[in-house]
Amino acid sequence: MLNQIKTAFAEIDQKMHETQMAWAMDRVDALRAFDPKKTERYLKAEAEPKESFYEGRKQETLWQIAQDELNNLCGGKTWYGIFYGRGKDDVAAYITKNVEAIIEKRNARIVAALTKKGVTEIPAFEIKHDGQGYEGAFQIGDHTVTINTILAGGYHIQCLHQRTLVKVKAAA
Repeated sequence: MLNQIKTAFAEIDQKMHETQMAWAMDRVDALRAFDPKKTERYLKAEAEPKESFYEGRKQETLWQIAQDELNNLCGGKTWYGIFYGRGKDDVAAYITKNVEAIIEKRNARIVAALTKKGVTEIPAFEIKHDGQGYEGAFQIGDHTVTINTILAGGYHIQCLHQRTLVKVKAAA
């Protein structure tokens, strides 16, 4: 069952590897070229008189402003920690490992959903791109299985990632 799922998702898995790697390398390049001390927020805070600067900001320091700008550029604190001070080879290895973990988790969720409904074997199926993401549907005995993998990214989500929904319904 797991091999059929891996085969069906091979194309989307390859695309995920490519898009994650491109995003990460872009962030590494942007981080290396970025000077947080030249941002509007930093320059404005630096120009304010010290008394006025500290009054409304609960003692926010210029260092904190610079760190916030760097975190935002990288997609958050965690990604900044991964990108900062590492070579592209190290980042690429991390991204590859991360994407593989996401793929394994997705596949395990699909197998768990099928197993929960008592499905032990599945017929060959194909995942199709529908403009919103990838989906596949197949019939197993009296169950209809729908796998829908959407590509997500939006507010506070800085990089493209997969969200997989698995539905197993008994025929009425």
